[in-house]
Amino acid sequence: MSLSECYIAVKLADQPLAPKSILKLPETELGECPLGGCSISYLKQLITGKLQESVPDPELIDLIYCGRKLRDDQTLEFYGIQSGSTVHVLRKSWPEPEQKPEPVDKVAAVREFRVLHTALHSSPVFRDSVFKMLGNKESLDQIIVATPGLSSDPIALGVLQDKDLFSVFADPTMLDTLIPTHPALVNAIVLVLHSVAGSTPLPTGESSSRSMPSSSYRDIVKMFLFKRCHQIIKPL
Repeated sequence: MSLSECYIAVKLADQPLAPKSILKLPETELGECPLGGCSISYLKQLITGKLQESVPDPELIDLIYCGRKLRDDQTLEFYGIQSGSTVHVLRKSWPEPEQKPEPVDKVAAVREFRVLHTALHSSPVFRDSVFKMLGNKESLDQIIVATPGLSSDPIALGVLQDKDLFSVFADPTMLDTLIPTHPALVNAIVLVLHSVAGSTPLPTGESSSRSMPSSSYRDIVKMFLFKRCHQIIKPL
């Protein structure tokens, strides 16, 4: 890989409309690109060197890629970061990701969940748009940035990255369980609905809700969490 091909795109989380900054990695003594062996700690130093006015100290930032907070002692290769990948920058002085989840408006959440649940089961186009959005790395990072408390809830992150779990949790009958235990997930699911509805028309009319008793859903959730939680939630 030549030097011209060896770069990382950097995006500041508090400036979603600003263009990405292109960060070229310095070549090694042999003229090779050090992308794979570059440590996260070193990448932070390069970022602060390029964006000194915005992020002057590498100790005051966290890096997010594909919904994961990157550890300083790991490498870009460990996280699957390749040339051209986009890394999001979060300053530790910002309230997110340590900020507590925002309170959930239960009445509004019930209404939104009903709309989403109906759309998921009656419109293949809408359902595909939802899963396409959640499967997009940058879209997932933006959801995490926009939802206080989501980055510190590994169960919620796992749900957003698994189609089966998302379908189970995105049901109005689950709200009594989710609101006290995973409020950030509720807010994230509502955000997903609004984001997709902005580009994909919601189905008209009513369809069968395909509702199941709340206890049945809780049994399904327990089964998924027991068998799959450690597989779908990537270690930070």
